[in-house]
Amino acid sequence: MRRFLIPSAAALFVAICATSLAQCNKAPAAASAAPDYELIGTVHDIMEGIVDPASDVLFDAVATDITAAGVHEKRPQTDEEWTKVESNALMLAEAGNLLKMPGRKAASPGDQTKSEGPDAPELTPEEIQAKIDGDRGKWLKYATTLQEQARKTYDAAKRKDADAVFALGEDIDMACEECHLEYWYPNDKVARASHEQAKADREKERQQKAAAQEKK
Repeated sequence: MRRFLIPSAAALFVAICATSLAQCNKAPAAASAAPDYELIGTVHDIMEGIVDPASDVLFDAVATDITAAGVHEKRPQTDEEWTKVESNALMLAEAGNLLKMPGRKAASPGDQTKSEGPDAPELTPEEIQAKIDGDRGKWLKYATTLQEQARKTYDAAKRKDADAVFALGEDIDMACEECHLEYWYPNDKVARASHEQAKADREKERQQKAAAQEKK
């Protein structure tokens, strides 16, 4: 086996280059550690300013109104109306990313909640924050669930599929309520019972539709 001996000066040069290369490789990682975005609002602000308004548009886009005058089906009719549904579904889906951003506070200390008394239905901003920080993985899971339903609605709006938008509206509503029952008002027994009943009804509806599809 042939062996090559590197002179000491050359060895020193190689060592310096290796050290410099390692430092250069570390530099980008250190620079990327600092976020290049600024957190402006709290989770509460995003809910009131983006999630709630966008959700309302989706909930109201497709509906069936039964009155004394008869049954009225409400669905987007024009390209402009469908674009509105599509845009708000997109905003709701992107809001999921805003909710996931690390460092965002749940609410400002002065935000008002129904958190007075031992059996108060809503938690304080500090209690909400503690729950999020205590299990961030769970928080991300809730945000992802909302985002997935909003993305499906976005795709349905692009297809102009009113039935899908209506069905997904129920899934968005349930995703929101699941999160609220975990972080905002876990002590609200009436809301929890109502949500459990809605979940059962929704599952029964899914099973009935699946059975109907099998018969075709």
